[in-house]
Amino acid sequence: MRGAQRAKFAAFLAAGVLAIPAGVVVGTAGTAYAATPTCNNWKLYSNAWVPYYTGTDTVNCNMVQGTNSSGVWQLQRTLNICYGENLATDWDFGPGTKAALIRAQKKAGTTADGEYGPNTRKAIKHEPSGGGACVRVP
Repeated sequence: MRGAQRAKFAAFLAAGVLAIPAGVVVGTAGTAYAATPTCNNWKLYSNAWVPYYTGTDTVNCNMVQGTNSSGVWQLQRTLNICYGENLATDWDFGPGTKAALIRAQKKAGTTADGEYGPNTRKAIKHEPSGGGACVRVP
């Protein structure tokens, strides 16, 4: 989804046609994520599209298997675009997304635990905002 498609999707969300409760998670997160909110959306950050948490407007958020949000959708896009995966962009952080994230974490040289959080955000490459090469973000 590039340019016009992304704008159309954003307008769709803004219209309230698709409501996502903040912090929607199915399952539980480990204790390492107790103080880190669950990513529930995506935004432009340092010239890349990254998952973030709307409640405090932070990219310091996490997602684990069982998370269902548009943040997962963006992670799936990133894994497809930047790491050659072929994931369904279905908003569901299932076993396929976890396995793909582990592969990306290994390539990025970070802990390969299949959990997305601040360390993984900094380590992996993300979908660039204007096309071109995937980028790392702070």
